[in-house]
Amino acid sequence: MTEDVKQDTKTMEESIRAKKGKAFKLTERESGVAFLELNLEEQKVNILSSEVMTELDKWLDELRTYTGIKALVILSGKEDNFIAGADVGEIKDIVDPEEGTQKAKMGQAIFQKIYDLPFPVIAAIQGTCVGGGLELALACHFRLAKIHPKTKIGLPEVKLGILPGFGGTQRLPRLIGIQRALRLILPGKLVDAKYAGKLGIVDKVLPLDYPGSFIKAAAEEFALSMQQSFLRSAYEKKRNAKRLHAILLESNSLGQKFLFKQARKRTLKNTKGHYPAPLKALESVEKGYGKSLQEGLEIEAKLLGELITTDVCKNLISIYYLNEALKKDPGVEKTKLQHVEVKNVGVLGAGLMGGGIAQLLAYHDLPVRMKDIDDAALNAGFQKAERVFQKAVEKKKLSRRDMKRKYTLISGTTDYSGFSNMDFVIEAVVENMDVKKQVFSEIEEKVGENTVLASNTSSLSITEIASAVKKPERVIGFHFFNPVHRMPLVEIIRGQKTSDQATVTAVAFAKRLGKIPIVVKNSPGFLVNRILGPYINEAALLLEEGAKIMEVDKAMVEFGMPMGPLHLLDEVGIDVGYEVSKILQKGFENRMAPSRIIERLNEDGRLGKKGGQGFYIYENKSKEVDTAVYDLIKDLTRSDGELSKEEIQERLVFTMIKEGILCLEENLVRHPRDVDAGLVFGTGFPPFRGGLLRYAQSLGLKTCLDKLKGLTEKCGPRFEPPELLQKMAENDETFYED
Repeated sequence: MTEDVKQDTKTMEESIRAKKGKAFKLTERESGVAFLELNLEEQKVNILSSEVMTELDKWLDELRTYTGIKALVILSGKEDNFIAGADVGEIKDIVDPEEGTQKAKMGQAIFQKIYDLPFPVIAAIQGTCVGGGLELALACHFRLAKIHPKTKIGLPEVKLGILPGFGGTQRLPRLIGIQRALRLILPGKLVDAKYAGKLGIVDKVLPLDYPGSFIKAAAEEFALSMQQSFLRSAYEKKRNAKRLHAILLESNSLGQKFLFKQARKRTLKNTKGHYPAPLKALESVEKGYGKSLQEGLEIEAKLLGELITTDVCKNLISIYYLNEALKKDPGVEKTKLQHVEVKNVGVLGAGLMGGGIAQLLAYHDLPVRMKDIDDAALNAGFQKAERVFQKAVEKKKLSRRDMKRKYTLISGTTDYSGFSNMDFVIEAVVENMDVKKQVFSEIEEKVGENTVLASNTSSLSITEIASAVKKPERVIGFHFFNPVHRMPLVEIIRGQKTSDQATVTAVAFAKRLGKIPIVVKNSPGFLVNRILGPYINEAALLLEEGAKIMEVDKAMVEFGMPMGPLHLLDEVGIDVGYEVSKILQKGFENRMAPSRIIERLNEDGRLGKKGGQGFYIYENKSKEVDTAVYDLIKDLTRSDGELSKEEIQERLVFTMIKEGILCLEENLVRHPRDVDAGLVFGTGFPPFRGGLLRYAQSLGLKTCLDKLKGLTEKCGPRFEPPELLQKMAENDETFYED
């Protein structure tokens, strides 16, 4: 035991006792307030592993024996992280439902010891407080939190295919009510400290400008005030005061039945039945609410056990690890190069993409200067950025004050003034090679010699674009997906002469913008459009064989895609899709010849959603199949017999699987995970299936080989299996070693 403990502030009383374990440190003050501080010194964040939970259990048993403690504060030794949840690796390894149930019961029992301590327990939150971290805080009697950019509070377990299993589905509804709790638990939503205070999760919110080093002082003051029963009662009543309008509905069985019925309806609509965790979480809340806490915890633990061994859970965890690996990937193998910090950014072209890119940059507090040919074009870019900002305010993701501050970071010019100090320039002009080369030739003379020159092209050759400049090594592809502010993926495309330095800088910059970058070799269509092109084309070929528009799209929505391939083509733009198809056709020697149907709709001037008409008619926010399409293409179609949903899915999915394997075979990407990340984060390929190649692996590579051989016989050489697949199937190899 050490007597010499450093004070956090001069205003706090001298410590009278301190004791340190591997993960926790206990400090007692003369005031009678004790601090139990979690700090995993060798890790960036605090995680509730089995080892940490076992140590916490011992501390709680010991604390019950201490006399003189008036209150306990549980806090983190890390400035931007309270507790980031349980150890995902331990969840991944559980294969027995009973083991999952017992794991939950262990955590519940330890957290119950927090609640059963004979003095007030306060969680002092600064930084990430999610999953098991919030469940620990919920077991405390009170919570205070400091507004901080990293303070996020919530129960995101459903995103890993499980439910909050350490008491979250039972304690949160009892604390803030059924409706509010479900709005957090079912989608796995995270909220900031201020909003957590409004919900009643947090009892006291410390302002942003409150010094972080003084959080112990604030917690001590709050803990001491809780010695007065009338103040404790006032804080507890305040939680209910925040939801008086809901209490009437939630306090009777009929009202509760209505709430749970509506929640189930919304959940099924949102998940389309593919994700069992939100429904199990809802079941846990519904069955546990009104029962004793212990009975509710038993229900929660059992349901967690049922979820934790499902394929959906394991696949979602694989997506989690895939994302974590990409966060650590610099974009170049075995490099010691450091990225150049990007502080000033230029955007060439102020259209829909340019304005969207400018908004994203400003949102992340980066000064950005847009350049276009005239003021009218610039104004269009500013208006696009403003609309996106306005939506963020409407959704309460941003205050109006912050919006105004960030919006002022965007400036515009019709010449190249202000570009001399740019670290990174993103070109987002019309998708025309000659125009892009002209722009790059001009901009090279206006910026510094180390400025990275990036193109937002979706399909044009980066190597050819780079041929227009004297230093092609600094030219790179930086392909955002539309809408820029929502789509998480950025393709980083290396031209033939792109340097490692430009690559690591581009990758780090994409991460700075909150995006998930994958590095792709220069090739027609890059990765995502290379795979989507044949997929959409196959959908059109199905129409040629007599399939109906809605049949094709519905089949893939039921498979788990966010929208069908024909609807997707409308969203992208039929004109854009047709141009990409010609690039793919040229690049792959007619192997990807576009369907005559896509060509016909393009000739008819159908632009898709942006023009109000494509395969569907778009009016306001609704869409319906345009039956006139069938007359337009009747001379191009034939009836080969009715196609089942399974046949449609098989052809479309295996089109993607084949192309994904070819991308790996051709070293277009460095890892199988890049293919899966590209499809999940760039197209919405269903995460519950684990990604394109992981899904293929789950089917069995020998099965995939046989399926492609069968489709080749039936449909032609476009389904011919890749050599890599044949080799891997023969040698019993897999894409991933789990």
